[in-house]
Amino acid sequence: VAGFAPSEADRLRRAFSRKHNDALIEQYYQKFLVGAKARGATAAEAEKVFKKFNGQYMFPESHAFAFGVTAYQASWLKYYYPLEFFVAIFNQQPMGFYNLETLKEDAKRHGIKALNPDINLSSDKCLIENGALRIGFLNVTGLGKASADAILAGRQKGGDFKSIGKFLERTGVLEEVALNLASAGAFDSLEPNRRKVKWEIGLRYRPINTQLSLPLPVEQDIVELTRPTNWESMKEEYNVLNLYPTGHVMAQMRPRFNRGFFTSQDIEKLSDGAFITTAGLIIRRQRPRGKVVFITLEDEFGHIPCMVFGPTYEKYEYTFRSPFIIIEGRLTRREGTCNVVINQVKPFNALDKVPASKDFR
Repeated sequence: VAGFAPSEADRLRRAFSRKHNDALIEQYYQKFLVGAKARGATAAEAEKVFKKFNGQYMFPESHAFAFGVTAYQASWLKYYYPLEFFVAIFNQQPMGFYNLETLKEDAKRHGIKALNPDINLSSDKCLIENGALRIGFLNVTGLGKASADAILAGRQKGGDFKSIGKFLERTGVLEEVALNLASAGAFDSLEPNRRKVKWEIGLRYRPINTQLSLPLPVEQDIVELTRPTNWESMKEEYNVLNLYPTGHVMAQMRPRFNRGFFTSQDIEKLSDGAFITTAGLIIRRQRPRGKVVFITLEDEFGHIPCMVFGPTYEKYEYTFRSPFIIIEGRLTRREGTCNVVINQVKPFNALDKVPASKDFR
C-alpha cells in the first residue's frame, strides 16, 4: 500500500512491540501516509489500513479470523456429512479439545453409532460401515501399526478368520494384543463370551521362534465360563479403547443417582436460581486469569457447565482433582449462558482408567 521494502515493513512490525514507542510509530505512520498517497490512496483510506495493523490486536484478529473460517467449514461438514466428519476426527487423534469418549457421545447425539473393533471388519483406522463408525485396530491399546498390518495381511491372504486359533496362527500377534482385542470386543462375532475367548487365547497362543510350533488340540481344556457382566465389559472397553462404544459410564451408574439427582437433560429445562444436585465425569477444568474455575461435567445425555468461585475451590481443591464428582449448587442463566455455581462437592469411584480431561492451569 505504501511502498515499504520488506525489511522496512519488518522494522515497523518490531516497533509495535517496543516500550515507549509512540514517537517511533508516529514516524512510520507519517511515512506510510506519504507512501500510500503516492500510490493513489486517500488519507482516509491510508489511515484505515494503518489502523488494521496497529500492533495491539493483530494476532487476536488474525487468529479469530482463521478460527472463524475453520469453525464454519467444520460446522458445514458436521451438519451435511456427520458420519464422514466424525470418522475423520477419530482418525486424527490425538488432537483438539475433547477425548474420544466425549467425541463419541457427541456423534451419538448426531445419530452416529460407534461399533466395536472386529477382527473381520475393522481396518487399521476407523471407517464407515453401513452408516456407522467402525472403530479401527489402532484405537486398541498396545496394538501398533505392525500388529494392525499383520491382521490385515492375514485376512487378505486367507479370508475372514473363522476361529481364534486361525487368527493367532495367521497373524502372529502377541498374546497381549490378542487379549486386548478380546477386551475390546473384536472377537464377539466368533464368540460373544469374552471370558471364554481369553481362556482360549491362553491355551492356543504360542510365541513365535525359530522352531515350528506343534498344533496340539485344546478343545479338551476349554471350560464353560460365565459371561462378563455389562459393567465388567464396559470397564475393559474403557481400559483398552478409552471409550465405551455402546454407552456411557453414567448410564450404567444412573440407578445409583436416580433419586434427587438432575441429569444434563433435566438441567436444560430448569429456571435461573434452581437448586441442583447432579453427578458426572469431569471432561474440562479451566482457570483463566481471575478467581473463577470453570468445570464441565459429562453424563449420558450431554454436558453440565459449572463455575467454582475462589473460596469454594480452595476448600475442595483436592476433591476437584477426582475424575467423578457429585455437586450441589445453584443454576445461573445470564445472557444466553447456563452454569451451575458449585457450593459443595464430593468424589465417587467408577472406573480404574478414565477418559482424560482437558485441563488448563
